[in-house]
Amino acid sequence: MSQHPTPRKRIAILLENQFEGSAYQVPSTALRKAGGTVSVIGSRMNEGYQDKQGSVTVKPIATSTEVRAGDFDAIVIPGGHIRANPNMVRLVSQSIDQGIWVAAVGYGPQILIEADRLRDKHTTSARSIHKDLLNAGAIYVNEPVVVDGNLITARQPSDLPMFTTMLLKCLNLTIKGTRLPEFTDSTFNWWKLGEAWGGSSKQEIVKALNTTIVGERYTLEAFRQYSHRVSHQDLRLFLQGISSTKHYHVERLEAHLYDVFGERATWRAVGSEAYAALQSWLQSSNDTSILRRALGDIQTGVIDVHHLCNQLTDPQTVSILEEVEHDLANHEQRLADLYRARSGDHIKPPMPTTIAAVT
Repeated sequence: MSQHPTPRKRIAILLENQFEGSAYQVPSTALRKAGGTVSVIGSRMNEGYQDKQGSVTVKPIATSTEVRAGDFDAIVIPGGHIRANPNMVRLVSQSIDQGIWVAAVGYGPQILIEADRLRDKHTTSARSIHKDLLNAGAIYVNEPVVVDGNLITARQPSDLPMFTTMLLKCLNLTIKGTRLPEFTDSTFNWWKLGEAWGGSSKQEIVKALNTTIVGERYTLEAFRQYSHRVSHQDLRLFLQGISSTKHYHVERLEAHLYDVFGERATWRAVGSEAYAALQSWLQSSNDTSILRRALGDIQTGVIDVHHLCNQLTDPQTVSILEEVEHDLANHEQRLADLYRARSGDHIKPPMPTTIAAVT
């Protein structure tokens, strides 16, 4: 009796311009390594689709006009402007209704809103569209991966190793020589799977950690100087509190860098020139001008760390960076209130003493 080979799993990845590069690269690579047949589906054949970072360009092998949900075992949606294409919306709607796996990450769930397939569904997404999901009747869950029926959703690039692992398991796929843990395993080094599947490399993660450490170390010293120079006690105590927070950040980041990656922080100091310039400026500064500089420094840190959080495919590192971002954002609001109260009608824009490290 002849044995028929197990049919290869067929997966469609829906693409339009401005998709998240890693949200395409990580699941695409893993699914191919697991023996899946991956088909990129676009709107037309004579166009290559570029990710929002401008580093990945992919050409489709078919369009959403002629394919049908039944042609595939799973649909992957890595963001992009696909919700404006009615054929894409139709394909996703058919897939949900026919019990085919639909996996969406980041802004990908927006097409599920357009398809009107989110009502009473547990789901997650990029933080900035969670209210859109709630308004569409979804039950929003702020977790890395959420599964409800045949719908799998994730929030951001750092969730991709867990998101992809969940998709592989749902399709009963394995990768030879690769352990696929439960996606809830917080002790597993998920960055290794991310790296193996085309996400952030160890070098990129270490660089991000060092970038954050450098920024926090410099501004830690800057805020210590600010607290010494201000005249009001309440303001001094507040700035000292920010310094303490930054000291905690540096210790946490350095410990993570060594414990997980076996590396010490490379203190590429902003340099003696930057500190000398800061000291010179502080000689003739008043409370209002110090607050103006402090606010600029905090804003720079918030945005730098936010960008890093959206670039890395390492959930443990991003969890720490999100804590840093949250703390800095809270300080930013308090500093803004203090600065405005002291400036009155003569308020000027913040003036950071540092440059933007991440864009």
